[in-house]
Amino acid sequence: MKELLSCLIFFSFLLCLSACIDEIKLNVDTEQRTLVVDGFVTDSLGDFQLKLSQSAIIGIGNDNILDPIADATVNLMDTDGGIYPYLELADDVGIYQLEQFKAQRGKAYFIDIVLLDGKHYQSKPSRLRSSSKIDKISYTVSENTYRNNIGDLVTEEIITLNINTDVSDAELPPFLRWRVEGEYVIREISPGNLNPKRCFVTNNLDQNVISVFDANELSAGILENQEIASTIFNFRFTEKFCFHISQYAISEDEFDYWNNIKQVTEISGSLFDPPPGTVVGNIRNVDDPDEIVVGYFSVASIFFLRDFVNGDELGSTIAPKCGRREVPFGCANCLELNNSTIEVPDYWEL
Repeated sequence: MKELLSCLIFFSFLLCLSACIDEIKLNVDTEQRTLVVDGFVTDSLGDFQLKLSQSAIIGIGNDNILDPIADATVNLMDTDGGIYPYLELADDVGIYQLEQFKAQRGKAYFIDIVLLDGKHYQSKPSRLRSSSKIDKISYTVSENTYRNNIGDLVTEEIITLNINTDVSDAELPPFLRWRVEGEYVIREISPGNLNPKRCFVTNNLDQNVISVFDANELSAGILENQEIASTIFNFRFTEKFCFHISQYAISEDEFDYWNNIKQVTEISGSLFDPPPGTVVGNIRNVDDPDEIVVGYFSVASIFFLRDFVNGDELGSTIAPKCGRREVPFGCANCLELNNSTIEVPDYWEL
């Protein structure tokens, strides 16, 4: 009888445990794939690209890798009936290009996407905001100390890019966003290399960093010493380093989107903190508004400039990467470095 009672208690425990497990459900559909849209146009004449992809199925392969979407029909449209087609690049699946376009003031633009399976997506129409100019660039160099993966304290120098912007003449105080890319030159030095090359290498300095600002917070319309990017102050600044700076005047809706993304990416709570909600962009499925679409199609005014700087100008002597007894990666063949070329950019200062 005792054995029977023990078995009943044991199976009752299993049933309770099973019931508890059934109650604890993660709100994750492992089969759900989400459309991801990444694109923009500005009031500066040029070629504009739009990337279409799907999120990976959770638990299969690398969850962070997006699968490109081919053979879609993509058009930029305006509310006056204008249609501007994108063409898919032959060598880059899922990347569509609009050639030689410039957004005009007074027009509202939106993206129109039709996938091969017939699903139809559009962004909310958006107009250009008043542009703003960067008046001043400055740099600060400071030390950053942290513990590395093995627990040792490491100190490195960091250079920070700061800007001043005057928005006092804008019709409406703009919402600002910044994107910054870096570019440096490296010269090969290795034993037996009789014809050393010089390579120009680009770096994305703001990956996973979102820089936005609401100019309504300014009392006099002057934004001073705004930090918009930082990077390690190392061998890249030995000869010459170029900052490519884009300042966008964006809509309030877009500012809210990127600000929400920024807050989500900066969350560092515990396992028991409430999870962040889905950040909704401005793109929807025309036939199924409840479908979640990731991304934001931007229509923005842009102010772009480049600024060159090196260690000597900032009072620092920086050792080059190449020229030591050992031959670091890239010093025997600088074209092995990611995003490198031997073609001299036409804007490069000699």
